[in-house]
Amino acid sequence: MRLAVIEDDRGWEEYYRDVLGYDDGIKELRFFRDGVVAVQAMDEWVPDVVILDVLLTGPTGFAVLNEMRSYEELMKVPVIIVSSVEVGEDIAAEYGVVKALDKSLMTPQELLGAIREVRSKDGE
Repeated sequence: MRLAVIEDDRGWEEYYRDVLGYDDGIKELRFFRDGVVAVQAMDEWVPDVVILDVLLTGPTGFAVLNEMRSYEELMKVPVIIVSSVEVGEDIAAEYGVVKALDKSLMTPQELLGAIREVRSKDGE
């Protein structure tokens, strides 16, 4: 599984590195601090899952989702939002978000569980 994390906070990046290192199903992990750069990189490297923060420096996570959904090869990439911003079910459905986790309450097990859930839906 190829996993992209779009997160501009270095502390959270370290958290993800620590937690995601325990999932041996993740074969390739890439971090992006800028959503525009992330979408550009996905032109050549399409991840199987994206973990996305909403409050980014520059364009918000929702702008990133809009951009991703404008490319056929990125349109169906599952996105897990991890943010302190509450994302309602209607917004999640509109943007194709498969799971929204609250940063302040999320446990490592919940994050890994969300990734495994997406992986099992994809048949991996």
